[in-house]
Amino acid sequence: MCIDAPIDLGGKPEFLASDGAGKVYINLEDKDQVAVVDIKARKVLAHWPVAPGGSPVGLSIDTAKRRLFIGCRKPQKLIVMSTDDGKVLADLPIGAGVDATKFDGHQAFASCRDGKLNLAGESASGKFEIVQTVTTPIGAKTMDVDLERHKVYLPTTEFEEQKPGATGRPVAKPGTFMIVVVGRH
Repeated sequence: MCIDAPIDLGGKPEFLASDGAGKVYINLEDKDQVAVVDIKARKVLAHWPVAPGGSPVGLSIDTAKRRLFIGCRKPQKLIVMSTDDGKVLADLPIGAGVDATKFDGHQAFASCRDGKLNLAGESASGKFEIVQTVTTPIGAKTMDVDLERHKVYLPTTEFEEQKPGATGRPVAKPGTFMIVVVGRH
């Protein structure tokens, strides 16, 4: 097995999405940017700012329409960006503590630690908007999407109650792991 030498991205990588044609897009959480990498040439082609979002963590791609869906924490935004030139096409408000974004071929999803699953859609005129917000358990911030069944899977747990003024991550209650399933009607 051979492992290639690292590529210097110029920041702290968080998530990657591939266009399937040789380019990958990588969130740089500490730089508020997306690094565009030609994976065959092993070269960074560009750094695109995610403003008005910041602290990008979740990242997914619509390869057909050449769009990235970037979940940002500071401020809380779902950024829709063109993979052609890095232009921000939309910035949509989402819940706190986004961790993942996914695209199912029709809608983009942003799962947030505050118990919100935001669904974004595009109108016939090309305008993006949050079309639905589903309430999920607190902490359900990681997800995957079953494209055939049109279901979203969010693992989480119940958490111990925090004392007022407490800081840090909440503590999981033992034996309460669950997978929340959200589907279309």
